Amino acid sequence: MPSPCSRPRSGLKKRAPAAPKGGARGAAAAAAARELRAALPRLWRRLRGPGQGAAASGGVCKVKCSLAQLRAALRARRGPCTGWSSAPGAALGRAPGLAARLSLRQRLGLRYQDPSKHGSWSASNLVGYSAAPVKGARSEVQVSWRCYTAEFVLVQLAAGRFELQRRVGSQVAACRVEKRRRGGPGGPLAEERYTVTARSRCRLAADRRKKIRVETRPLDLLPAVIIRPPSGPQRWTLIYLHGLGSSALGNYADRPHFFVDGSVALKVIVPTAPSRELTCFDTWWQQSPSKNWYLSKFLSWYDYLTNFDGRKEDVIDVDSLLAMRRALHKLVQREAAELGGRPDRVILGGKSQGCCTSLDAALTYPEALGGFVGVVGHVLSCTPVEPGCAQQATPLHFFHEPRDEIMRWKWVQDSERRLRAAGLRVHSRHRSDPEACGHFIQGVEGTWVRTALREICAQ
Repeated sequence: MPSPCSRPRSGLKKRAPAAPKGGARGAAAAAAARELRAALPRLWRRLRGPGQGAAASGGVCKVKCSLAQLRAALRARRGPCTGWSSAPGAALGRAPGLAARLSLRQRLGLRYQDPSKHGSWSASNLVGYSAAPVKGARSEVQVSWRCYTAEFVLVQLAAGRFELQRRVGSQVAACRVEKRRRGGPGGPLAEERYTVTARSRCRLAADRRKKIRVETRPLDLLPAVIIRPPSGPQRWTLIYLHGLGSSALGNYADRPHFFVDGSVALKVIVPTAPSRELTCFDTWWQQSPSKNWYLSKFLSWYDYLTNFDGRKEDVIDVDSLLAMRRALHKLVQREAAELGGRPDRVILGGKSQGCCTSLDAALTYPEALGGFVGVVGHVLSCTPVEPGCAQQATPLHFFHEPRDEIMRWKWVQDSERRLRAAGLRVHSRHRSDPEACGHFIQGVEGTWVRTALREICAQ
């Protein structure tokens, strides 16, 4: 039931090329410095191994190495820097800033007060957590926590001698979290209508003897969680949809760190799917406290006509998807206007069924968007995928769990082939959930989403 491939990196030649005269020499040297800088974290992990004493001084861990050891570490790392393993010592020393220092800052992420299986994924479990009401906004709270970074510095001490340093620091990440409910300030996120009654029962309603009433309701996408920067306007907006049976308040109200790490001024909107009957469960009845029987309803972005229990893609009611598509397009337009008429600063994303729904809205939007983040989801068969569409250059990030038994890779991969065949920019990753939850991932969802957002917003 619906409930890594990385781009190849071009290697360097075995021997560093001689720098041409004029301005080209500076460009080549700068490229060499960038390659060495990017390799610093992996060089640190290799050089500080057995036999290399790492001394801590003033919160800084240091490892001294010779030119030969530095070359050996570069040879062990596959990538652009491998070519420098055979470069003359003088060539390494000519890299801009290497004679003095070459530095790189890397984000380490968050730390939980209780990282064990008994700890919660809520922001209240983060190191440095604090929360305070926002003045003049009864439904908003400002939340903050600590994010950790590591700074790597490579220093050339003398001819043929180097020192690699690592310093761990932290900074405060903060945001404002609003819980928007029906009837509260701010109003609805959408003004469409949707059909509550399952499609199977809508067909039977034509026979008046069945006494089935087709029910429609306003589609407002509420209640919703809205996360804003602590001060000033946002530079990006993410619209993120939850999975089938989940909700915005229940799954994301206390997890703003799933999206925010303090690296970009980001606004996040997490709406709630409408409550509806599902055709594949039109035999599931419940009894109310007043002893009346009613068909079970689910928070679902569209109606499912089948339930193949993960063996293959389920058939859906396209009309219910179209109503959601129109609502999301209007929400994107509204957010783009708030960003100065820039839809290329709006990112869509979601988990599971929310991934399928938001990807459909992204691929059918008439203007280029900023990006897409999909977690344990796929492209719906009814979603048009055409070469030359508006999202031809939009980065599409997907994360799949190898043990996912709901959206299994053996048939999900066919949908990704459609995207690649159309020439779209697909970044697909297979990563295991440390908790082994399969499709129903927990804390790793935040790690995956933040990773994709950093890559999208850094472009």
